[in-house]
Amino acid sequence: MTKHGRGAQSLTDQIFDVLVVGGGITGAWTALDCTLRGMSTVLIEKNDFGSATSMRSSRLLHGGIRYLQQLELAKVRESSRERAFLIRCAPHMVEHVPFIVPTYHGLRQSRGFLYSGMLAYRLLTLGTQTGLTDPTTQIPRDQALSRAQTIAGGALDGENITGGRVLYEAQMNSSERMTLGVIDTARASGAATFNYIAMENYCIGDRKVVGVKVRDRVSDKSFEIRSRAVVNAAGPWCDSLNRPASLGRLNTGFARGAHIITRPLLGNFAVALPSTFRADGVATRGNRHIFVIPWRGHSLIGTSYIEANEPSGELVPTNSEIDQLIETVNASLPKANLSRTDVRQSFAGYYPLQNPAIQRGVYQGTGEYQLVDHSITDNLGGLVTALGAKFTTGRRLGEMTAQLVERKLGRHGSGNNPTKRVRLVGGDINDLAKFRNDCLQQYSALWSEQTCLHLVSSYGTRIDEIAQLCRHRPDLAELLAGGRDTIAAQVVWAAQHESVVHLADILLRRTDLCLLGNPGGVVLERCAQLAGDVLNWSEERRHAELESLRIELGRSIPTART
Repeated sequence: MTKHGRGAQSLTDQIFDVLVVGGGITGAWTALDCTLRGMSTVLIEKNDFGSATSMRSSRLLHGGIRYLQQLELAKVRESSRERAFLIRCAPHMVEHVPFIVPTYHGLRQSRGFLYSGMLAYRLLTLGTQTGLTDPTTQIPRDQALSRAQTIAGGALDGENITGGRVLYEAQMNSSERMTLGVIDTARASGAATFNYIAMENYCIGDRKVVGVKVRDRVSDKSFEIRSRAVVNAAGPWCDSLNRPASLGRLNTGFARGAHIITRPLLGNFAVALPSTFRADGVATRGNRHIFVIPWRGHSLIGTSYIEANEPSGELVPTNSEIDQLIETVNASLPKANLSRTDVRQSFAGYYPLQNPAIQRGVYQGTGEYQLVDHSITDNLGGLVTALGAKFTTGRRLGEMTAQLVERKLGRHGSGNNPTKRVRLVGGDINDLAKFRNDCLQQYSALWSEQTCLHLVSSYGTRIDEIAQLCRHRPDLAELLAGGRDTIAAQVVWAAQHESVVHLADILLRRTDLCLLGNPGGVVLERCAQLAGDVLNWSEERRHAELESLRIELGRSIPTART
């Protein structure tokens, strides 16, 4: 991947076909799709790649069953199909997680109602998984559970439960690394990709956008990047980029959802717990649910729900949002006895609402994306806004955006959709079970089984490059902290190859070391030293990076707040 600062200002030396603003999952897939279609492409991100909405999700690739509630049948099928594409492009990054859905007395929460929904889902999604030829990656079929099986773990209050079903969803080990993998593949295919480059204004001439003025946030230098087409993929902040150009607003409001990561509550299965928020749908089972999901040996719990007129840069949950999640869990799982001291990490994100009548307290997430040609809506050529809504459908929106740009540039594409067949860097694995077993045997002298499987999930076929680092420097094969899977080689690898600028980029997005809580001052010091040696940080810079990370951790870990 292109290292930040190497040649950034040389971007002024050429005119690109496409400039993508925004390095989240939508911008990443757009840049990759445009590049694979032969268009010269540059992607810029004002912070780190995937550091906003794309890393603040439940880490799930939803198969679309939630859209049955709104009777959005096309969305059901689209989500199931897109989930299969994502699993195929990066099979090493995805696991199956079983969701237990309890049933109760009463029509809408009964066994029959739930079975009818599952049956409808199976019929609607027939044929969408045919591309998953590896049995390890295929989504298991839902199954009925008896009352005894449903409450066997002891965590669910069995008094009113009549039974249940287990539904399997796909879970990313790291949404951050999935986004990075798409960007890395775009770069390997010829795209220029830069983080910490902020767009300041559109360059407009004769009612056409011909590029953007940007500021390099590392050097603090401003310059212009010229392109024949610009794609605004800034997510919830797309309107704020468009507003200075007097473009129409795309969103009627925003919803903010928070997650917390806690000690493990439910073993290896996930559960949906009823919240106090009503669900906006036709065929719902009642109120909106909050999920408790096993992730990296912890529980990932979310999401809370509040409405907002505008998104802000404040992506740390408030005390009330965290309390909302804790109280919901304790109401349904009283044996959990969850408290603030159990929260290892927290994060919040925004997603857009397009409902003309925002109903306060009613969950209205629809998963709808928007693709806007501003030459039609605002009489301004050269600009497209691609506003995503779900991680799962980011590839599809990127594909549609690339097709629109291709037409606007007068190119006649082959009609192919290249990202349907692409394998992300490290993801060229046809038999995942065999690949895992081969790695366990090959690297048994370097790492434990658990560490090896963690590295497979992070790097896929590039695991050998991590192994080479460890063979050259055996100290890099060591775990950085107890109870974590991250090894020292991952810090060095990220600093060498993965476009990092700050220590937080490594410990929050290239690895999950600090996503599972503060590993302690000694560990952070060692990571800063490892990264600084590669990036030639001065002692002053190293201390500044440590202090910045400590402040960020202090804000996002509730028990560390003053």
